[in-house]
Amino acid sequence: MTQTTAGFGDSRTGCAETRLVISVNRILNVSMKSSTARAVSVHLCTLLILHLGSVMLHAATGLSRVNHVVVIGVDGLGSEGVRRVNPPNLARLRREGASTLNARAVMPTSSSPNWASMIMGAGPEFHGVTSNDWQPWKFDRAPTTVGSGGIFPTIFGALREQRTNAVIGVFHDWKDFGRLLETNSPNVLKHVKDAIETADTAIKYLRQNKPHFLFIHFDGVDHAGHAFGWTSVQYDKAVELTDSLIGAILDTFENSGLTEKTIVLVTADHGGKGMKHGGPSNEELEIPWIIKGPGVRSGLEIHSAVNTFDTAPTLAHVFGIKAPECWVGKPVLEAFADVAKPPARAD
Repeated sequence: MTQTTAGFGDSRTGCAETRLVISVNRILNVSMKSSTARAVSVHLCTLLILHLGSVMLHAATGLSRVNHVVVIGVDGLGSEGVRRVNPPNLARLRREGASTLNARAVMPTSSSPNWASMIMGAGPEFHGVTSNDWQPWKFDRAPTTVGSGGIFPTIFGALREQRTNAVIGVFHDWKDFGRLLETNSPNVLKHVKDAIETADTAIKYLRQNKPHFLFIHFDGVDHAGHAFGWTSVQYDKAVELTDSLIGAILDTFENSGLTEKTIVLVTADHGGKGMKHGGPSNEELEIPWIIKGPGVRSGLEIHSAVNTFDTAPTLAHVFGIKAPECWVGKPVLEAFADVAKPPARAD
């Protein structure tokens, strides 16, 4: 199968719809001699019809135009910091996209459990990454499911299995991020120490390869929180610096002519309180979740509950791929155009 530039969504429309209709017809024509056969056939038809509905939703929301996705994860960026600093590039993404500053991390509010939950579509009780001491071969709790990479399935593995020719680049400022995904799934998986160098390396890769999926991890905000405190001037300066790097990445997409085909998602693993994190306070639990691009509502404040483990299913929805059955998160459909908005939360 040859990867084209027509967009991820195109594989879910057109010929895909034809294949589904053919499959339904074949099921309807199977022998109906027994009640069991009839029940199985009805069940399979129902599943196919629901899948077809998902295909049509994907096209209707404008996601069929998407050919590039970039996720920017900012370690330690709590929602309180975003509110206090109001950095310009994040503010612009919020104005032009859909967002919430009330998204939740998982417990404990440590880095590994939350980065894992973000890309694995489930919480620590499922994927088994319960602390920063976790290794694929060393854990306190075994994952409920082991995928092809020997760990709980991630969005990287799911995309690679279903879009074999997708170009995937991962650049991470925190060394230990790289152990949380299937190392053979990205075309490039690179640890780059220092936020500025991480941005520069990712931008060069973007210009040269125009990846379908680009994941960038920044660590400087978390360092500032631990060194000076989550409400310190130094922390705010680190937020401003990271925001400027996000702006440089967005400018690269614009200058490369890719903006109209790109979904941007910015989020974080956790916030912090005092000079640490790991606890249950709102300062540690609440994180930003901001998405912008074709098919995404503009200027929308998301009212539905968002957890970090909803990120991977949302990305699967954007890519038009099937989420692994072991994921418990759900795509944040409220963020997308032509999808009915849920009622506002009661005060």
